[in-house]
Amino acid sequence: MGKRTRTSSAESGFTLAGLIVILTIIAVFIAYTVPEQWSKIMQRERERQTIFVMKQYARTIHEWQAKHGGGFPTSMDQIKEARLPRMVRGPKSELLDPLTGKFDWVLIPPGAYNQQAANANLINQQNKGSRTQTPPIPAPTTTPPGNGNAPNPTSPFNAAASPKDYVGPFIGVRPPVTGKAIIRYNNAANYEEWFYTVYELNAEIQNRIKPSPYK
Repeated sequence: MGKRTRTSSAESGFTLAGLIVILTIIAVFIAYTVPEQWSKIMQRERERQTIFVMKQYARTIHEWQAKHGGGFPTSMDQIKEARLPRMVRGPKSELLDPLTGKFDWVLIPPGAYNQQAANANLINQQNKGSRTQTPPIPAPTTTPPGNGNAPNPTSPFNAAASPKDYVGPFIGVRPPVTGKAIIRYNNAANYEEWFYTVYELNAEIQNRIKPSPYK
């Protein structure tokens, strides 16, 4: 009887030790993987918020044009100080950049935007969604003189023509950070190539009010 008891106790000890080892391995795995996954989730959410704020500023520029009969604001102060209507509903009449937590947006100049490429991309998208397919119209592979070379030749936005120290009329804002983003936005994989301007907003508005040819 004594031998059996000692054997059972030894087996229980080995089982408990094995369980502790397994739990330790699981704990180490969680410690190394969960924070990284959570960090990506939070970063993706900040990116979504950044895109939302970029669209808000495009709407603000649209309202500015309606109030002033065209043209573009030349500084953020003009938007912040605007009243009747108040164009930005945020603390101090400004919206922070969710990626940095600061009010450090980079202004997008009109010259950094290739309207011809944007129109070509829009037509291509409409052709893809139409019932009768037509040959796609290639977007220009060159940018307007003085704009430099855009990293994405099919994009209407030329990041090289939108420096961080730009001051003057602007058609949208972009984050000041660089590097690869989790969300691919407007076919751009890097933060510095993200864009959403009043032109994209106007195109969306036109698509909403345009009657469907299939009704």
